[in-house]
Amino acid sequence: MNQVVRPENRREFMNKLVVPYDQQVGNPNSVFSEPTKLGQPENDRSKQISVKGDTDKDFYIGLKDLTEAVDYYFNNVLRLSVVQNNNRIQIPIIYGTPENWKGVQRDGYYRDKNGKLQAPLIMFKRTTTTPNRNLGNKLDGNAARNVQLFEKLYNKRNNYGNFTVLTSRDIEKEYVVSITPDYVTVEFECLLWTYSLEQMDKLIEALNFSSRSYWGDPNRFQFYSQIETFTDSVTYDVGEDRAVKSAFTLTLSGYLIPDSVNKKLANANRYYGASQILFGMEVASNAGQQLANMRKPEFKKISRIMTADSINNVIGSSGGIDPITLSYLVANYQIIGTYISDDTATFNKSWAVAPSGLPANNIDNFNFFVNGQYLERNAIVSWIDDGFGTSTLIIDPNILTFSFASTDLILAVGKFKP
Repeated sequence: MNQVVRPENRREFMNKLVVPYDQQVGNPNSVFSEPTKLGQPENDRSKQISVKGDTDKDFYIGLKDLTEAVDYYFNNVLRLSVVQNNNRIQIPIIYGTPENWKGVQRDGYYRDKNGKLQAPLIMFKRTTTTPNRNLGNKLDGNAARNVQLFEKLYNKRNNYGNFTVLTSRDIEKEYVVSITPDYVTVEFECLLWTYSLEQMDKLIEALNFSSRSYWGDPNRFQFYSQIETFTDSVTYDVGEDRAVKSAFTLTLSGYLIPDSVNKKLANANRYYGASQILFGMEVASNAGQQLANMRKPEFKKISRIMTADSINNVIGSSGGIDPITLSYLVANYQIIGTYISDDTATFNKSWAVAPSGLPANNIDNFNFFVNGQYLERNAIVSWIDDGFGTSTLIIDPNILTFSFASTDLILAVGKFKP
C-alpha cells in the first residue's frame, strides 16, 4: 500500500510554533485535519450549532439578486414611458436571454413571434463580473476570519422576565453570523429602442439622472450604479420599419455571499454570548487598580475559610463561634510584594496568629501570584515570617522556569495580620 504524503496545513504549521507552559500537558490547540479531506476547509465541530426551530435563514446574496435589483429599479422606480399617438405607453423591460440576445445582435432590433418590430423596449443582460480587490474580504475561504454579527432579541435561551434580575444572571445573547462578502463589480449591457429621436432623448435624460445612485428594492438589497456613455444609432429595415436604438453599460458595485458547502464549513452560523462570567483572581494593569480590586465587601469574606483550618472546639459559651476565632477564619488579605532579587520578594505584613484550638498558621494558608499567574507550590523554597512585620518569599527559578523581575506584580493572598 502506497503511503500518501500530506503537507501540513496552515493551522498545523502555526501550532508547531506554540510553546506550551506545561510540557507534560502539551499544546491544547493541536487540531489535525483528516487525510481524506485534503484541500477542503477544516471542519471545526465546536462551531456546529443546531438551528432546529430557528426561523432565521443563513444570509445569502448571489448574482440573481443583482439582476433582480436592476429589473426592480426599471419597473418600479424609473417607470420609463413615452408618448405615442397622444397616448403614454410604459416601456416594457425584458431580460436578454441567449436566444433573444442573439437575434438582437443579428438584426439590430427585437421582433415578436409574428415578426413585428418591438418598440419602445428596453433589454438588458449581465455581461461581466469582476472581483473588487480594493475592499475588505473574508481573508480565508477555508476559515473565514472577518465576520459580521447580528444580535437577535428574545428566544428560548433568553426569555423575557425579571427572574434573571433576581438571580443576578445576565441575558444570554444570540448572534447570527454572516461572513464578510466578496465585493464585485457587475456590468450589464442595456439596449433601448424607440420610434423617434425625441422619445429616445427623454429616456436618456431620465437614465442619466438616475446614474450614480442606488438601484434595487429598499426592502432587500440596493447597489451603487454608474452609467458612463450612451451610444445612439438609427436602424432602418427593408420597407417601412424604422427604429432609434441606444446602448449603454450599467455598472453595479455589488457583493456576494454564496450558499455553498465550503461557505458553511468555513464559519459558524450562530454564536452565543456569556450569561455569567466568574473571576477567581482579578488582574490589574497597575498597582492602583489592583488596590481598588482588593477592597471587597466584608460580608463576602465568610466564604474564604481555608481548607487547612478547622472549627472544632471553637464554640463559645454563648453558643456561637468565638469572635476572635471567626475573625481569624475569615481573614484573607491580598498584599503586594517588593522585589528584592531574582528569587526573593518581601511583604510588609506578618502572619496572623491562630487562636487556641486551631492549627498554627503556615504556608498552606497562603497563595502567591506573579502578574496574575498562580505560583506553583513546589517552586517555593521557603516562606518565613520574621516576627517584625515582614514576610519573605524565596522561590526556585529552575523549577518555576522564570525568575522575579523588578517590574513584576507579586501578590500574596492569605492569613495576614489586619
